Formats: sequence, C-alpha cells, structure tokens
Amino acid sequence: MVLAVVCAWALLAAPQAPGQSTVLTADEVRLTDDFFWLPYAFYSGSFGLGFGAGFSFSGWPEETSSLLFAITAGTKMSYNIMASGSDIRVPGTRRLYVEPFIMLGRYQDQFIYAGRNNPGFEGQRAGSNDSDPENRVEVTQWDNRAEVAVKYLLPIGHGAADDAIVARYVVREGRVDSPTGATSWNPLESGRTHLILTPQWREQTLENEDLNAPFRTVNLEAAVERDNRDFPFNPSCGSFQRFAYTKDYDSDDRFGGWEMWEAEVDKIIDLGAARFFRQQVIALSFWTADTPTWETETVDGAVLVTRRPPPFEGATIGGINRMRAYEDARFHDKAAIYYGAEYRVIPGWQPLRDIEILSWADIRYWQWVLFVEAGQVSPEWNVSDLNSDLHVDGGFGLRGMFNTAVCRVDFAVGDEGLRVNAMYGHPF
Repeated sequence: MVLAVVCAWALLAAPQAPGQSTVLTADEVRLTDDFFWLPYAFYSGSFGLGFGAGFSFSGWPEETSSLLFAITAGTKMSYNIMASGSDIRVPGTRRLYVEPFIMLGRYQDQFIYAGRNNPGFEGQRAGSNDSDPENRVEVTQWDNRAEVAVKYLLPIGHGAADDAIVARYVVREGRVDSPTGATSWNPLESGRTHLILTPQWREQTLENEDLNAPFRTVNLEAAVERDNRDFPFNPSCGSFQRFAYTKDYDSDDRFGGWEMWEAEVDKIIDLGAARFFRQQVIALSFWTADTPTWETETVDGAVLVTRRPPPFEGATIGGINRMRAYEDARFHDKAAIYYGAEYRVIPGWQPLRDIEILSWADIRYWQWVLFVEAGQVSPEWNVSDLNSDLHVDGGFGLRGMFNTAVCRVDFAVGDEGLRVNAMYGHPF
C-alpha cells in the first residue's frame, strides 16, 4: 500500500502499542469521545488511481477504545474494506480486552512467489532462499481475513496496580515523563506483560488465465508479550520479547494441520542527546521461526510439501517489517531467521509544526532513520544453515508521530532493487 493510504489509516488508528494506553500532550488532561474522518487519494500499480475514506470513533466504549472503518477503491477495479476495534474491555472484567479485525479485498496485478516447476524454472520452488526473483506468477488476488485478539494484562511489573491497567503517557517532544518499562530486567518489577489468544481466518484466491488457486488457514495463535520499553511509541531504552505458537485447524489435506513457533527479541540502546539531536538510539531486533510439521514427499517424480502454511503465513521474510527491500513474503520455507538494526534520531529542528496546512495532524515529533537488515529462509531450522547465505538490505526512513500513531516511510535497497514501504508503527 502507498503512503497516502497508510498515513490516513495511521491517523485514524488507535495507539500502536501493546496493551491499553492513552497518549496526551503536556496541556491535555483526558481523552473525550471523538469522531474523525479523512478522505484520501493515491496511485499504485495495483489500484491505479485510487480513492478512499477512513472513519474513526475513539473514546467508546472505553477511554482507550477506538472503532475504525476504511474503504478504498481504484480505477483498476481493486478495492478493500477494513474494520477493526482496539482495546475494547470485556464487560465484567478489568484486565481482559479484545481487538477484532476484518478485511475484505481484491487486488489486480499482484506478484506471488508460489509454485514448484513454474515455466522456465523447472526443479525450483518459488520463494525458496535461492529462488530466482522472476520465478513468480502475476495474478488477481482475492484476500479476505478476520481475527480477534484476546489480551490479558498480567498483574506484574508496571501493570501490577489496578490504576496502571491503562498506561498514560504525557508526551513532550517525543519523550515521556512516566515510562512503563526499562527500570529493571525483572518482569515482576518492570514492563507490561500480556497473554494473548488470537483465532484467525484468512483465505486468498489467486486467479489468472491458467490458475485458480485458493489458500486458506483457520488457526489459533497463543502468545506472550513483554514490553519493557520506556515508551512503546518512541522508545529510548528497554527491550521487547514475544514468543508465539500457532496451530492450524483447517481440513485441507496439503496445507492444513500445520504448527509453527516463533520468537522475537528487541533491544533499544540510548545514545543520549547531541548538538543537533534531541534523541539518538540504536534499535536491534532478532526474530526466528520454525514449522515442525513441515513434510516433503515425492509423487510421480514431483516433490510436494504438506502440512505447511500457505505462502502468506509462516516462516516468511520480505515486506513492510522484515527485509523491506523485498516484496511481501518474497521468501518462505520451513524455517527463517532475521536480524535488524536501526539508528534513530529526533533532530532539534522541527519545521513541520510551523506548517499551517499540517496543523490538523498534531505532529508530536519527526524522526530520521538509517537501517540495515539480514535474513534467510531454510528447509531446516539449523543455526549454521540459517546463517550461511543471508540476504542483506539497507536504507533510510522518515517517521513521525501524527495524532496518536507513528507513521513511517522507508526506502530500502537490496540485490533485487529499490522498494518503498509505508506503514504505521515502528517495524520493531
């Protein structure tokens, strides 16, 4: 998706932080019920000339809750409809919240890295680590999904007290006065820890003159997340850990019944202020995943993979968060590994606040970023194999906190060219 759409959605979205939070400026005292809508226009290869509108109602049924809706359509007959809710407390509980999400879409001229023995690439599986970048199919893609995250805040660390269930951040130039992490390594003393169950359904159908291929998953993800950063929207120190296990319950003979585990560890290192910078940090990320159910068999001389996730799920790299110079799910296999590093600075010079036409966006800070990434997928989870032939990319980005969401655009370069990504939230 292009920058115009994503920034519009980011301005409408609820705060992009794990758990329940309220972000205030120094002169604000509380959030009130608020309805907001925003039209937008853009151009992309899939949509052509696109138009859309987003709508948000925040502060109901809880102070931290938001109800969101957006619809987009283009001249190429691509469209999507998205609706979600954020931080909705389950009635009768104090620490249990739900976040539903649904998206329905049709996209023209999509490149999908799927299939084995595609014409001109006999003996090669598209999307494998050494696969040719031209080993792909161009399709019309129908993509429909629905999920609901059920989140429970453990009564430990900065989430222990009942009056700390909602984290309240007062922001001054991108920094906060009351951090919710990074005061200790001990999860009983510092940070906010969530237990999360997420039932998910997603179905993609790929169509062209020679193909009609449906991919579907019905799965349940169980995760534990500990956010020990001082300020999740713009951390200056601390760490983040996430461990998840996913099991698929679909009845498909080939793709159904798969299982996957994944682990992510991030670290933020404060470099302090400098002459021209109000904040400097190094952000580091490590992520890995494995699919223990992945099986291969030979049928009539052809190698088939069974009990594996569809190409858009599982151990994949490439896209908006991991290996940003590559297309979405460019590489996928039984196992994957990823390393990321970013140098983030908030300059003392902030001209955006003085631009009258942007006053409605409430720009709290802007940020410059340099980044480098490395990653690989492999048919086995093995430390040596996963680090033997890494793909590497790098680039720079611009970010800002618009309203209560971080909006970013990254320019990444790798051995397959330049790619521009726009999204809300930091990649890690």
